[in-house]
This record gives sequence, C-alpha cells and structure tokens, in this order.
Amino acid sequence: MLCIFFLLISYDPQTLTVPPFKHTLGFYRASRYYLQLFLGPTYDYDDPQGVVAVKLKELDDPKTRKDDDELTIFGVNAGAGHILYNTGLSSVKVYGDDEMFSDPKGITANDDGLVVLADFGNRRVVKLQYRKGGLEQVGEIATPGRPFGVCLDSENNLYVTDFDSSRIYVFSSDDSLLLTFGTPGKAYGEIYQPMGIAVIDSRAPHNFHKDDYVVVTDNYGTRVSKFTRRGRFLASVHDFELGLADIYMHYVALDSYGSIYVTDEVNNQIHKFDHNLKYIISVGRTGTGKGEFVSPRGITIWRRYGQVFVSEKQGGQYLWLAVDGFVVGCFPGEFSAIKPGTTLAIYLTDEARVYITIVNQHGEKIRDFIEGIRRTPGEYLVVWDGLDNDNKLVPPGEYMFQIRLKGLQGHGRRINKRMQAGVKCIAS
Repeated sequence: MLCIFFLLISYDPQTLTVPPFKHTLGFYRASRYYLQLFLGPTYDYDDPQGVVAVKLKELDDPKTRKDDDELTIFGVNAGAGHILYNTGLSSVKVYGDDEMFSDPKGITANDDGLVVLADFGNRRVVKLQYRKGGLEQVGEIATPGRPFGVCLDSENNLYVTDFDSSRIYVFSSDDSLLLTFGTPGKAYGEIYQPMGIAVIDSRAPHNFHKDDYVVVTDNYGTRVSKFTRRGRFLASVHDFELGLADIYMHYVALDSYGSIYVTDEVNNQIHKFDHNLKYIISVGRTGTGKGEFVSPRGITIWRRYGQVFVSEKQGGQYLWLAVDGFVVGCFPGEFSAIKPGTTLAIYLTDEARVYITIVNQHGEKIRDFIEGIRRTPGEYLVVWDGLDNDNKLVPPGEYMFQIRLKGLQGHGRRINKRMQAGVKCIAS
C-alpha cells in the first residue's frame, strides 16, 4: 500500500479577524468619511498616532455584563493636536488643539478615567481626567526630552519613552520618579530613540501567564526589545530577523497570553510575537479590504475580550483576536504497509485547542485522532500510524485529516478555524 499526501485547504486569514456582522452591522472600519460625518465636513484627520481602549467605571452598569465589552477609545490626531474619543456608542468628541498640544504621540488610560498623553513637541506628559463625557487637564510631568510612548501598569505607575535621552522613565501615581532605565545606544541590549511602549505586570487582570515585562520599539523602528519592569534587558528582535528589506515598527500592544503585536507602517502589517518575543506571524497587506491596512500606527488590545483597535493614516479598524492555522504538510509524503504512518505538521498563531478526525473518501469517520488538546503558538506535530479506531491498518483509499482549531481568548472563542489535509492510499 502506498500513501501520497495532498492538501485540500482554503486560506481565510483570521489572526486578526473582522467581528461578525451582528456585532458591528458591518462597520468595522472608520474612514475619513465617517469621521467627517460625525465631526463635520471640514474636519482634518492628519497624522494619527497612539490609541487606547478602556472600560470606564463611570460608564459601566455593574448590574449587567451585557455592556462589559462596550469601550471608550481615545485616539491621537497629531496633525491637529486633538484627542478623539467616543462617548458611549453614539457620538465622537474632540479635545485640545495645536496650541494646547504639539505633535502628540502615545496615549494611555485607566478605568478610573485617567488619560495620559505624550505631548512630544512640548516635552511633557499631560494628565487628563474623563468626567461626564468630557476631558479636563489635571496635571503634567516635564520630561528631559520629547516623550513618545506612554503606558500604565495595574498599580498606575506610568512608563514613558523619552525619544531624545533614549531612556525609559517610570513615575508613580503621584508623579514622583521611581526609576530610569536603558543604556543609550544602538548595540544589543541598548535603547536608541524609543517610541512605542507596552507593559504587563504579574498583578494585571487577564494575564494568563502572569507575565511581568515592558516592550519597546526603537532604533528607527527597526527593533523591538523586551525588559523586566525594573529595566533588565531580556531580548530583542531586529528587522533582518524578520526577513524584511524595510520596516518601521511603531506602536505596541499585548494580549491576555502576553503575545506582542507591533504595527509596521512601511509594510502595512502587524507583526505578532509570543510572550518570549519569539516571532509568530505577520498579518495584513496594503489596501482597504478585510485583512488590509493603510499605514497602521497606534494599536491597543482590550485583553478581557480580545478586542483590537488600530489607527491608520485615513481612519482606523476594529478587529478581534482569533486563532489561525496552516497545514505545513505530511511527512513522509507516502508510506507503505511495511512502514505505515505519517506525521502531520500544522502551524498555530495563538493558544488553541486542537481537534482532528480522520475520514475516508465517503466522509465516514475512521479514526478519532485528537480531541481538544491544548497547544501554544508555533508548529505542532502529530503522528498517524495508519490505523483506524479498531487498531487495523486502513485499506487502500483516500483519507482526510479534518482539523478544527478553537481559540481560547476573548471573543475569539466564538470563532473556529477549519482546515483539511488528505492522504491517498493505493495498493502497491
């Protein structure tokens, strides 16, 4: 008996997927047109930067869970010196102007309504408070150089990337300086002109691995590095390791498994790494359709439900985290009764449960193969010994691996990925 491997798959990318129609009514992308519809026909959306999503206590109804995924989004329109934000699901508001803010960059917020903005051109970090649908300034912190990225940990300590001094500054909730870290330079383990920053700490909610680290982009957008929250260097990934001739990694976000997402403005992609900074996948291509981006800038992830918001040159997108997978192949591509068996290789882009059954050419199940085994991102190998459920060698014919991946985080749990790969067995 001879078995020859073949594939029957269709590629439907969903590492970052468009939410179902019933969740968005088809509106997952905010273009310049929609912004002008809300803010007036003359509104100029120019040079978007950071974005943050938060569930505000003020807007939460504690008596129900139905509104728990209804978020407030604060985004930066740097060219106009504006902060754009929604009040509920019905309106968009603007705060600030180019006299108040000069070339603002990163933004962050917490559920108490504290909003922090990196006012790059004015060499300061501005603290604002959201109350009853409005924003008001409540403080500021002067920085040695121009601040680019900002983020808050679960204890409301503020992390700031200083573009000019090539350092990271950490401030307590009362604005006192707790820590400065980073050795300025372009060498391994050093920091040069840092930009985007994200933090996750062991006490943070929706932190599956209890991760505790800081991620920073720097060196002209060609490097992403990971540090402990105390500033000890852990790892970095450079542009050449991704095999790209040109790259501009800008802003950073983290999901509930500590996976790292970095926007790439040049390649119109989002690069994903696991919590150890191991490369997983790059998603996106140039365009305005599903799975496409136009100069992505800021990115934020609401970890509880895996909701993703990305600001782009002409607007932004609302997406969900989901598991994706690819059939790499079956090895060997043929086997005989003397040496039966083949190894199926599949690649996962997120934590998932894997289900695999084997059916014959009539669609009849002949082997319950894998039932809900949990796997992390990366390549996963399973060996089929060529036997059926009765522990007998399968007869000549065509057999199919039917593979289902079930996501484990956020709304992505609702989305399954289905693939198939076949083995054709003939008499020898």
